Amino acid sequence: MIYYVGIQNQIRQTAGAKAPTDIMELCDKRGYHLLPITLPNEKWPKIVQNIWKYKQSIKFWKSVTNILKNGDILIYQHPLYVGRLLHKYINKIKSNGVNLIVLIHDLETLRKGIEGAVNANESANQKIEGSLFKKFDSVICHNEKMKKYMINQGYSEKQLVSLEIFDYLHDCPVKEEIQRSENASICIAGNLLKTKSGYIYHIHDNGNNPELDVNCYGLSFDTNVSNKNLIYHGSFPSAELPRELTSDFGLVWDGPEASSCVGNIGEYLKYNNPHKASLYLSSGLPIIVWDQAAIADFVVSKKVGFTIANLKDLQMKIDNISEQEYEIIKKNTIEVSKLLRNGYFFYKALDQAISNLKNREA
Repeated sequence: MIYYVGIQNQIRQTAGAKAPTDIMELCDKRGYHLLPITLPNEKWPKIVQNIWKYKQSIKFWKSVTNILKNGDILIYQHPLYVGRLLHKYINKIKSNGVNLIVLIHDLETLRKGIEGAVNANESANQKIEGSLFKKFDSVICHNEKMKKYMINQGYSEKQLVSLEIFDYLHDCPVKEEIQRSENASICIAGNLLKTKSGYIYHIHDNGNNPELDVNCYGLSFDTNVSNKNLIYHGSFPSAELPRELTSDFGLVWDGPEASSCVGNIGEYLKYNNPHKASLYLSSGLPIIVWDQAAIADFVVSKKVGFTIANLKDLQMKIDNISEQEYEIIKKNTIEVSKLLRNGYFFYKALDQAISNLKNREA
């Protein structure tokens, strides 16, 4: 039997909930069995929520040790709050003959929080990611760059499987039009908070990109900014956002600066698969990525966009793409979109992880 862990009834505006929810849906389509966890009431005081989570974690892992039997497979998604107590139960679970697979959504020991938005719990992260997951039979990480990092942290290469890119499930119409906008245009979706995405507000600095329209979607946009080319469209649920995006390209960038990706989240791009890349591609939009980002390898190999070192060159690089080149990029993007909307990359990585388990046991 194959089981998977997931949060029930998780509906939020942010993409953070979209990726694990998609994994749950893909597991359900295969007939795997859900081991549900629930979230506390957001209106409760923080200390009450933490106590509730602690008790729920104990209850959850005790039930797992009773339910799962020899030969079963457990698919765990990280991070989930129950992970902080897994170290108390993992030896018991493994002694029952259960195979453990973890899919990493964010590697917090690498991300180290988000300045001004998310604080890192270094001791808890190190306990889970630095030692606990080494006991898992298979670890699905983002890409080859993250895989190499984890090998350097003591993980076995045979233990690791590369996802390549996150899937993005939705039923929205995909934009298959080849013709570009009259003005060069890009879209940016996600957390638009200045401490996380300050680069947005510097794309047009010093007369750069004078005719580039930047369409923004998400929370925490600074509405005090006055720039006719910086256009805010509001915030939408993750499953509905693809129908709202209108641009020639989607931009994958992070940090306070337009000249490069810096800070914790900028450095993190060297290792992670940004979920907004999946959003854009699944919507039929080619993407522009920082040339040092790990996801740049995917963009170049699949020919679904281009890389860039400094955002001051955005409009020039877009304008220099011929109609024939854009048509090729767009057609490649549509093909990748079909894969992303059907869970191709998760299923491929999961099947490899399960195959590795079988080969080990043979």
